[in-house]
Amino acid sequence: MKGTWMKCISVAVVGMMALTGCSSTTMCKDFNGLSTPSGDAIAHISTSNMAIHFLGKKPLKGDASLEKTLDDFTAAAKAAGASKVRIVQSNRMNWWLLFFPFTILVTPVTSNVAGDALK
Repeated sequence: MKGTWMKCISVAVVGMMALTGCSSTTMCKDFNGLSTPSGDAIAHISTSNMAIHFLGKKPLKGDASLEKTLDDFTAAAKAAGASKVRIVQSNRMNWWLLFFPFTILVTPVTSNVAGDALK
């Protein structure tokens, strides 16, 4: 029984590693003619990264650090024609307890940065 449980956890961790290391950016450009307090927005952008980090710090597959997520966010804003951005929210989460104790060493990490791309 214990060997079966360990195999299931191992398969799940390997599966997570194969499916992570991705980044996605969504953009909304329809403000219904309204502006933001910072001026006319080109778009509202939300960028999310998912990765596997060693001890929640060093990237193993992908990079879900706030620095990398912010870099992806600003690249999307620049591609949309923005000269300024206003960040509304950001977060980073280590999923330590997902498959404890394995995820203490090999930790799934997610991060998100959302904000407005301004002219």
